Amino acid sequence: MEVHFIINPKAGNGQGVKRWRHFQKQLTIPYQIHWTKYKGNSLLLAKEFAGRSTKENPVCLIAIGGDGTIHEVLNGAVHSENVYIGAISAGSGNDFARGYKAFETGEQLEQFVNTVKSTSHDCGVVNLNGRTKYFINNFGVGFDALVANTANNSPLKSTLNKWKLGKLSYPYYVIQALFSYRPFTLTVFQEERIRRYENVWFVTASNQPYFGGGMKLSPQSNTTDGRFELTVVSNLSKWKLLFLFGTVFLGKHTLLKEVEQFAATDVQLIFEDPVLVHADGETQKLTPGQNTIEISVQKNAWNLAK
Repeated sequence: MEVHFIINPKAGNGQGVKRWRHFQKQLTIPYQIHWTKYKGNSLLLAKEFAGRSTKENPVCLIAIGGDGTIHEVLNGAVHSENVYIGAISAGSGNDFARGYKAFETGEQLEQFVNTVKSTSHDCGVVNLNGRTKYFINNFGVGFDALVANTANNSPLKSTLNKWKLGKLSYPYYVIQALFSYRPFTLTVFQEERIRRYENVWFVTASNQPYFGGGMKLSPQSNTTDGRFELTVVSNLSKWKLLFLFGTVFLGKHTLLKEVEQFAATDVQLIFEDPVLVHADGETQKLTPGQNTIEISVQKNAWNLAK
């Protein structure tokens, strides 16, 4: 088995490098190291290594970084039967490690290589006007995308990461974004049912329970059931939204009447205006005319190294 470490040296304000140095001392198996140089580099590396995997020579890809790094690796290696994807957490949120499992020691990793015990998991699929993107944790539109975008570009996040407090940046920017965000109108098509929502703060499709650095947004999500959960938050005041984020760590927000959550295998989201979106925390803004998003799930799309 080929073992490739794909390391984001900027993750967690240098935590990726520190985590790798710690693991490196524990390893006795053959491996290759790849340092990412730019955004999207992890995807290209994963695609290259996955493309040469075979049943006789499987490939293990270990992402060292945050959820964005594992997101890129998944997009490069999804649907590769002879590829196993694992992670060593070194970001600020690290929701992948909560919903799946990350390696904590070199001994755990070597045990996997020697036994090749793995599990298959679903992934979400997003179609943005003909462009396809996969997500491993969640895909969000609106307020949570704004918070993720602001936090990702903030010097405060880097400062907090130095003290291993990076996950605190999300609650901070929730408060900041309250005063600049404008809710939107949303129409959801699911099979033959149409739902329309006014004053929507955000809509999120979840493949696993956690997002935003440990918030239990979707308590019922299961990574192997062939479904995702769609959460729509609408028609609530700014101050009640703050209360919602206070309860979401315990998964109690679903009791609020302004929170609707349901399971689906595919939905179509229609917006009246351009919106900001994120896939596993990686953000982009839809341009005018891009007002339709299709979300579906693909069962057993990738193999987890654990």
